[in-house]
Amino acid sequence: MADGTNAPQPSGARAVLVYNLMRLGLLAACLALGYLAGLRGLYLVAAAFLVSGAVSWFALKNQRINMGIAIERTVERGRAKATERTAAEDAYAESVHADDATS
Repeated sequence: MADGTNAPQPSGARAVLVYNLMRLGLLAACLALGYLAGLRGLYLVAAAFLVSGAVSWFALKNQRINMGIAIERTVERGRAKATERTAAEDAYAESVHADDATS
């Protein structure tokens, strides 16, 4: 694995879901803490986004790495399938062309 661990990696959709839910949780916690600290309105929202973004950069590093690995695997599987389909289409087109040439 790219991160050097032997832990099983989640699927692409699950990794994205987990990461985003954790980000939302951090945002909610920052909103609550900001509200308790006396912030209101736009100041509360802006501070919560800034603080949760900074905290998530460090606290969610492993989840972000796992998400990137899972998405990369998903993209590679899609590319492999597309390559297989293209090869099959090319083989079919060549066989049709060869049949037309012999007729």
